[in-house]
Amino acid sequence: MKRFFPYIFLFFLTVFCINPVAKADNNLRNYKSISIAKGSFLKAISQRTISTSTVKVGDIEYFINPEDVFVGTSNIIPKNSVYLGEVQEVLEAVEGINAAMKIKIYKVITPDRREYALDANVYWKGSTTVGGDLAEVSYYTRMPHYPGVWKRGALQYVPTSIREMGHPTVIRAGDEVTFIINNDLSLYKPLN
Repeated sequence: MKRFFPYIFLFFLTVFCINPVAKADNNLRNYKSISIAKGSFLKAISQRTISTSTVKVGDIEYFINPEDVFVGTSNIIPKNSVYLGEVQEVLEAVEGINAAMKIKIYKVITPDRREYALDANVYWKGSTTVGGDLAEVSYYTRMPHYPGVWKRGALQYVPTSIREMGHPTVIRAGDEVTFIINNDLSLYKPLN
């Protein structure tokens, strides 16, 4: 009997440990894997006003998907899905530079309550930093300009390097924003 104990133990181990894995593989046979490539863009609508003067690092922001997102013929992110984002960085306005913030999108929730992890950032004027652009010029100086064949020059106002104090950056409620995906996003959809 002592000789058969390791074999019995091995039998029960295979039945109870390997069989659930096989069942999980059977459940995935009815689904196909769809992925959104890194660097893809997604559109969304901001649900509330996000301002650098009131937002703090760690605040959760909500965005709504305005249209169905398709890969091939599969609707992977349905209309009215909710994107959840977290404010990761807030930079105050200084003289000459407007305030800035970074918002990372980490989850999408579909209308039928499915949740998918997402790695994306709010994309703003060619960067993942919202704001941070130069403030308005506050002082202009007169400088002569000699266009073409004019013997007498004309005085023109030319901007100097003196700029105003920066302003807060604001994403208003209802504004359309763009996300850029940082890593491939893999989703599973049922086969039709």
